[in-house]
Amino acid sequence: MAREWVAGKKIESFRVYGVNSLKTLAPSLDDLVGDQIVDLVAQDDARRVDVVCRDHVIAVDLERTGKLAALREAAAWSPAAGTPMPTGRMTFEDGTGLDFREPAKTKRITFAVRRR
Repeated sequence: MAREWVAGKKIESFRVYGVNSLKTLAPSLDDLVGDQIVDLVAQDDARRVDVVCRDHVIAVDLERTGKLAALREAAAWSPAAGTPMPTGRMTFEDGTGLDFREPAKTKRITFAVRRR
């Protein structure tokens, strides 16, 4: 996932669907709405990614099997869509999005949000 895909985009929504995947309650996911992504920083092993926004940082631990998937058209996930549930989905104001996915139904990807 290239940084260029997300840099400069404004967050429309961020939903975490994995039970126990969200490790922080404050700031809330709703606090991310309207924040602009500045950078996407992957650690050396690419298992941890920081989504750096103007006002927040979202630390994502992809565990062993997690992946990021760019979405050319994104909306909130729904079972009616017939697609597997992502662990988390971020949608952007331009109609695109970013999925945090893993192959198993056991959701191991974790998210932690903090203010910058």
